[in-house]
Amino acid sequence: MTSENADYSQNIANYGAAAVKKYRDISGIRNDNEIPEIFLGGQIAIGLHEEFRLQCHVERPYLTILKELGGRIDDEVISSMGSLRSDVALYREGRPFALVELKICDERDARGGKVLADLEKMRRLSVRTQIDTYLGILLTDISRKECADRRMIIEETLGANFSNHSSLEPAGYGADWKWQFLAGRFR
Repeated sequence: MTSENADYSQNIANYGAAAVKKYRDISGIRNDNEIPEIFLGGQIAIGLHEEFRLQCHVERPYLTILKELGGRIDDEVISSMGSLRSDVALYREGRPFALVELKICDERDARGGKVLADLEKMRRLSVRTQIDTYLGILLTDISRKECADRRMIIEETLGANFSNHSSLEPAGYGADWKWQFLAGRFR
């Protein structure tokens, strides 16, 4: 899959799910949703690099990406994007072509508001550059709502659907809830 139009959603979902399990193992966390987003980003970057030989940056500033794509940096751009970073930025031949934003959707983000905020953040850069945008989320069961129900609610909030996902996984250490990693390319 080396095409310019390749969709890396399933790969992001797979590497995200593997990262959650790996972090549980190396850290001993009791709840899988305690994984730091930066660890997810690092593991997804490593996986995409190893599988596709893509160059990947973790926590890449939007202003750097805009400059690399030939965009103009002015006061308005600094004001609207100056503090923004992509969880993972994907590069081909030294040029950025995609952003990946990651979120942990547990009780703290029951309806996906933080995911929507990340999508809107990416769209600010995408409108200026036509860069591809991906969302990856660790979706957990929450009180009286399972992953499948939550996915529908979050997709309704986003106004679009996730295209790929990992299998449904039991939470670590015998917890009575499940999680799944979702990913999709959003425009």
